[in-house]
Amino acid sequence: MKSRTSAPPGDAPPAGGFASRLAERGRIARSMSFFAVSIGWLATVMGAGQRLVIWPLVTLAPSRRTATMARWFHFNASAVMSIARVVAGVRVRVRGRIAPGACVVVMNHQSVLDVPLLYVLGADPLPVIPTRDRYRRGIPGISPLLRLAKFPLITQKRETAQQDLAAIAQAAEAVARGEASIAIYPEGHRTRDGEIGPFMPRGLTSILARAKRPVYCVVADGMWGARTMADAARQMAGAHVEAVVLGPFQPPEREEELGAFIEQLRGRMVAALADIRSGNDPLAE
Repeated sequence: MKSRTSAPPGDAPPAGGFASRLAERGRIARSMSFFAVSIGWLATVMGAGQRLVIWPLVTLAPSRRTATMARWFHFNASAVMSIARVVAGVRVRVRGRIAPGACVVVMNHQSVLDVPLLYVLGADPLPVIPTRDRYRRGIPGISPLLRLAKFPLITQKRETAQQDLAAIAQAAEAVARGEASIAIYPEGHRTRDGEIGPFMPRGLTSILARAKRPVYCVVADGMWGARTMADAARQMAGAHVEAVVLGPFQPPEREEELGAFIEQLRGRMVAALADIRSGNDPLAE
């Protein structure tokens, strides 16, 4: 029997006409409140903080850039998760941990909360995330942050595939040197049904070929009905999110073995998602 995390976010309204409509309207109101408060945070606190505090700090003290950005990311991620908890009644349970040290994080992609959830896990050094180039401009708070943190920006277009791989490879070299971690959502997009889709392996293969660092898998469930901000504005409230950290796993030295290794990672993640939904402990021996 599947647990409640296999359903779209939000508590199911009670049976009955008026009571059901009232509960649904309350859930939408809380979801829209989360949306409004989150956008306000991004546009004001986060945007102003980056312009007035963080940018001058990393400019004047470049040797402290990594530490400064790590604290800033964790602060904002914690703030967004707190807004979700207080305003929308979202509940999050995390099992497992990421040990300190440069690493590769592979995470499934369900919702708009996936990125802040990743950063509250506290991977150190700060993970950078290959991100779509169209987010470089136009998103208050977020677009400047991507540029400030030097995320590898990719287009996911066939004609610029080599350029995308070069950007990912450059980030992977920093991971290999121990200067950063990297996180990737190898499905390439947020799932529409909550399942873990096929991986787009080229980016992950490029990373693992260069960075022989520990690999962690993060599997989260419970938010796939809020895959976009528009969805979250109606369906965020009352969600119960379960997340588990698997690993570390050591990538093989031989590049020709990476394909099988990546398939094994996906298999572990699929099994962990099934365990979460059935109420079993994915970390049980």
